[in-house]
Amino acid sequence: MTNKILKAACLLPLVVALCQCAPAKPKGPSPYASSVRMAFTPMAMAALTQAKDSFVVVAYYYGDPTPAAQKNVDDVGRLALGEDRDAWALNTHLVHLAGNIDTSLLSQVRDAPQVLITAHASTPIGGDDDILHCKTWIGTVKNAQEKPPLIACELENGDKDSADDIVAADDASSSQ
Repeated sequence: MTNKILKAACLLPLVVALCQCAPAKPKGPSPYASSVRMAFTPMAMAALTQAKDSFVVVAYYYGDPTPAAQKNVDDVGRLALGEDRDAWALNTHLVHLAGNIDTSLLSQVRDAPQVLITAHASTPIGGDDDILHCKTWIGTVKNAQEKPPLIACELENGDKDSADDIVAADDASSSQ
C-alpha cells in the first residue's frame, strides 16, 4: 500500500507538469475577425481560372503609436499589430480573416486598430507573372466588421472592365 502511494506521489508532479505544457485553447474567435468580399472583372476571372493560380488575401493590422511607442514603429511611422493571410477559392466570394492582432500592443496605440487589406495571385513557377491587379482597402477594423470590404481585381494589362468601376458600383449601391 505504501509503495502505491509513493508511486502516485512521484507521478503526480510529472502529470501536472505535462498538463501545463499543453497549449491553451483559444476562448473563442478573435474580436478583431472580419470578412472580405472578392470581385473580379470577367476577363480577370477567366485569366485566373485558366492560369490555375492560387490567390491570397492579406490583412496588415497596425495603429498610430502613442508617444511612448515611437521607438517600435515601422518605416512609415505605424505600429505593426499583426497580419492575416488566407487563400481564396474560386468557388467563393468571401474570405474570412482571423483578426490576428497582438493584443499586448494595443495599449501602445492611440486610436482604433487599422487594417490594410490587399490580394494577389500566386503564380506557379514558369507562369505569367502579375496577371492581375487588385485594389486595396484601408480602414478601421470596426469598419471592416460592419461592412466586409470589397477587394476588386482586374487584368494587369488589356482588361476592358475596371476594378475601380466594381468598387464604385458597390459604394453607390450601399449608399442608397
